[in-house]
Amino acid sequence: MTVIPVVIDTDPGLGKPGSDIDDGLAIALALRSRELDVLGLTIVNGNVDALTGTDVARRLVARLGHPELPVLLGATEPLVRDMAPVRALFDAVLGGAPTTPTEDRLGATSEEHAADFLVRMAAERPGEIVVIAIGPMTNLALAVQRDPSFATNVRELVLMAGSATTYAQNITVVGDFNAYVDPEALDIVLRSGAAIRMVGLDQTSQVMLTRDDAAELRRTGDNFGRWAADCADAWIDFLGRAFPNRPEHRNACFLHDPLVIVAVTHPDLLTWQPASVQAETESELARGLVIANRGLALEPAGPPNATVAIETGVDGFRRLFLERISAGVPVNPDHLSTSSKE
Repeated sequence: MTVIPVVIDTDPGLGKPGSDIDDGLAIALALRSRELDVLGLTIVNGNVDALTGTDVARRLVARLGHPELPVLLGATEPLVRDMAPVRALFDAVLGGAPTTPTEDRLGATSEEHAADFLVRMAAERPGEIVVIAIGPMTNLALAVQRDPSFATNVRELVLMAGSATTYAQNITVVGDFNAYVDPEALDIVLRSGAAIRMVGLDQTSQVMLTRDDAAELRRTGDNFGRWAADCADAWIDFLGRAFPNRPEHRNACFLHDPLVIVAVTHPDLLTWQPASVQAETESELARGLVIANRGLALEPAGPPNATVAIETGVDGFRRLFLERISAGVPVNPDHLSTSSKE
């Protein structure tokens, strides 16, 4: 088995009341996947501010038994826009992001900026490293700006952004959160010439963690699995209060970011298609809209610049996720069906 070296670019909030848990569960899944060698976490402003995200990441990797893992602080704001209006919109939807008292925060493991870490790691191991980006793309754009060869030094960028088969309908009617926070950064990444794969909300919204799944984690899991189950129940409770008219949130939460990890460890669980992908940066009404022109009718959008997920093996993902999060035991490959996509 070939082990893939990865850096995870993320905005985690797992463990903070009222914060989305999927970044943290994605990190846990990556650290519990024998297919991956996680070289570090680069933290970006997003679901939580970057300082809080750094603190969360430090505590999370320690809980998972990897306190030595590098955690680098990156962008604290989007490239162009003030974050305040974006945060206000996010807070209006979810009721406010958690914060950590300054005196209690754990800082980054070094003073190196996350973008410089990305550039350095890719340059030291050209053609080897996959960057898994599950937050806004600001750190990746900064890496491209600081060293354009970053785009060709990385083996691949795997992004959680957009929606290839329909509108995202997330933070706005047309925009997912990662794209909406910093579409200018996503635009730079899409134009960089890097090998890119994208997993959008149309796919990640198919994979969910239910209360029954949490109960199973609590029954069969190790200490982390049981703690993750408690965090999942708290997040589902929060979503039920925040979105009382959304039936999908009464007993479950989405596992957006863990699916992106599985896209790297088990790419055959998804169906892929080349696309010409663009991010809307000019229109206020459509800000953050990601357009993926697929198939033969790519013009006038241009040639493909990414490969996008268009179908997901939901059952296979669910079995893989629950087995690995419950106790960190590698899943039996025979348990997975790579041909059954739902």
